[in-house]
Amino acid sequence: MKLIVKPSFVEFRYEAVLKESMLSVTVEESRISLMKKFLKAFDLRLNDIKFDDQALSNNYIHFSKFYGPTFFDVSFGLEEISARLRMPTDEAQVADLYGRLFQIFEDNPISVQRMNIQRQCSTEGDVASFFQTLNPHTPKKFQELLYSRGIIYDLKVLEHELYIHVLIANSLAVEGGLYLNIDFEFSPNKYDFENALKIAKDQHEFIFKELGLQIATET
Repeated sequence: MKLIVKPSFVEFRYEAVLKESMLSVTVEESRISLMKKFLKAFDLRLNDIKFDDQALSNNYIHFSKFYGPTFFDVSFGLEEISARLRMPTDEAQVADLYGRLFQIFEDNPISVQRMNIQRQCSTEGDVASFFQTLNPHTPKKFQELLYSRGIIYDLKVLEHELYIHVLIANSLAVEGGLYLNIDFEFSPNKYDFENALKIAKDQHEFIFKELGLQIATET
């Protein structure tokens, strides 16, 4: 069964765990140099950047910024880097903003990369029938009580050391809609950000095709 979905909310998250800590950044000269890179890469002002010496591992430098309707939030630690992008305008913006972030730490080997995409979607079709197609069995004593379904798939792509967690459920935010959550984890990581993103994109397309999902095109 094919189901057309139209996202009303989208959030993309990214996390990188480094193989070694970036201890040199704690030196004042290196810290200033790093701050200049952030200012230039993301068109920030000094007030946009916050430092937290109590969170060296995962939030040493923090900033957030709106690019039109899109919200970008970054936590840059000396061992872990994470960022979330809410309501991106398109795939090109995702690749651009995260690509700029990756350039700042690209010389540091990454042990694990994680990507997550969440969507709340309205649908053109029957969601109940869609779930029935994917998972037709309901325990007998559940049938009269059931008001919502959810399906989980855990996949592993050996070639890329990639683990994928897929969750599909009825949306609590969009009446008659669908909630989609897909996690990608490269562990142990073998790729830079650009190649990991390309692989994740290919796997995302594969997942949607196999599930029978199609994102509505803008008219």
